[in-house]
Amino acid sequence: MSSEYLYWQDFFKSGSFQKNLIKLKKRLRGKSVVFYCNGIYFDALTEVYNLSEYFNVSGISDLRYETSKQETYKNFKCILPSNLKNAKIDYIIISSPNPDFIKNYLQKNNIVKKSVKIIPLYKERRHFFTKAASAIQYLIQTKDFLKSLKYYIFCSKEEIKTKLNYEKVLSKLKSKANAGEKIRAVFVCEENQKWGYQFVYELMKGDSRFEVLPVVLYPIITKNRIEFTQEKNKEFFNKQGIETIDGYDYEKQANIDLKYFEPDLVFYQQPWYLEGENHPVNLSKYALTMMIPYGYTTLNENSWGSDAVKRVYKNLWRFFSESPYHNKFYEKAAGMRHRDNLTATGTPKLDYYRKPVQPEFEALWKGKKNRIIWAPHHSIKNHGLAMSNFEEYAGFMLDFAKNNPDYSFVLKPHPALKNSCAACGFMTEAEYDSYMDEWNGLENASVYTDGAYFDIFKTSDVLVTDCSSFLAEYFPSEKPIILLDRPARAPFDEFGRRLEKGFYKVQTPLELKKLLNLLLTEKKDSLKDIRLSLLKNEFFLPEKSSSETIMDFLVFCINH
Repeated sequence: MSSEYLYWQDFFKSGSFQKNLIKLKKRLRGKSVVFYCNGIYFDALTEVYNLSEYFNVSGISDLRYETSKQETYKNFKCILPSNLKNAKIDYIIISSPNPDFIKNYLQKNNIVKKSVKIIPLYKERRHFFTKAASAIQYLIQTKDFLKSLKYYIFCSKEEIKTKLNYEKVLSKLKSKANAGEKIRAVFVCEENQKWGYQFVYELMKGDSRFEVLPVVLYPIITKNRIEFTQEKNKEFFNKQGIETIDGYDYEKQANIDLKYFEPDLVFYQQPWYLEGENHPVNLSKYALTMMIPYGYTTLNENSWGSDAVKRVYKNLWRFFSESPYHNKFYEKAAGMRHRDNLTATGTPKLDYYRKPVQPEFEALWKGKKNRIIWAPHHSIKNHGLAMSNFEEYAGFMLDFAKNNPDYSFVLKPHPALKNSCAACGFMTEAEYDSYMDEWNGLENASVYTDGAYFDIFKTSDVLVTDCSSFLAEYFPSEKPIILLDRPARAPFDEFGRRLEKGFYKVQTPLELKKLLNLLLTEKKDSLKDIRLSLLKNEFFLPEKSSSETIMDFLVFCINH
């Protein structure tokens, strides 16, 4: 049981929450309600209270039910968000500690009738005195009055405490550096497919000022399942020449706390799966916590950022973003404005374009020309992002590969595609594995499921995808990009809309077939000049590599 879960249990037992619940019970007597957001917050709530004794609960709703096909949870009926508009309800109660974003999402996307009232389960009052005490402590530590005042106005008391922790850690690290002691760094990984720190790791490993521990491998732990990815990840990192540690305690059935490794710096891979002592709020007492985007952001803020993710980002010491534009995007999308923890460095993933191609990636093409990457996303059917066309194209693409031996294919599926296929009933896990085996068995095709995939980009001729991140990550290859479009697709942000001018778009398999012939056989690429112009004008590519830029930033902060 995580410390976050226990925290919310204690919170719900508090007198202030109990008084609020009784008032809400009286207010909603005789009204039909649905609880929206069914995460740790909701789980802890149902552990303390029998909600049916307080409210007339018609059901509960959460975005994940769109793909999980779950009918009941905690003895309540699960209602798909897409069906809320047809439900006979009076109120939506948002069971989240940060309800404003969810309310805005439901209203902006017209998910409920206008007659349905959306209210928070509990909205915390501003605690002026406790916030002031934290701000004063920060002022004493830093002697920076203006910054202390800004944090008092704009940050939560938790965020101010985290910032105070980081100031103390920085002071400790400066003392270690001045004494000639090594700064200890830990990198975390749950999914090697999202690994983006390769060259940051290598630079730090080769720098005598740092001690870099083997990468800590964690399984993927969600509310509904645990997926042990460590062995697969270990194989991947062995190929990169990187040592690893299995970070799971099998006896306790829990992740090992990162503080066990006594880190000074912690590099998270992604904002998911962080809880308990490994959350940046808690780890800030011992180390500076950092993250880079595991993908390249091109979708707008309505498609981005749950409350849990926002809490992670707001409490990081540093988030290294893709560009100055993305700094402004995250300020709004993740509520990071005035947090002073965003730094635009470009993404170190694109540093792969500066390196020579490894022979194993050339071999994936099986010696053939006219090289096509097909990269399907996982957001099948009613998933919130609704980007995936895998159902429509799975059969066509396999037949197309079989019938066109003059084309060569690498299938690069999203790591979550297998689970999505099983969850929505399109393919069982066994059927999915069989499908991938059939691709691998072709004389002109391979399947690649690991990270460090940029050498596939560099050796290919065209990308076919319905993803979002790959649309940007592929641009430096200067090759054509084909977007498998669909009307319900999550909308782009401003950056994505600019890049959109350089994509070819198709709506049907027949259109795709004709376009591939035009690009690969007839060699007619009408968007090439536009792509090159977008690459030059829209991408933030430091003269030094992004990895070197991050390293320079860290060394400066620790030594000054």
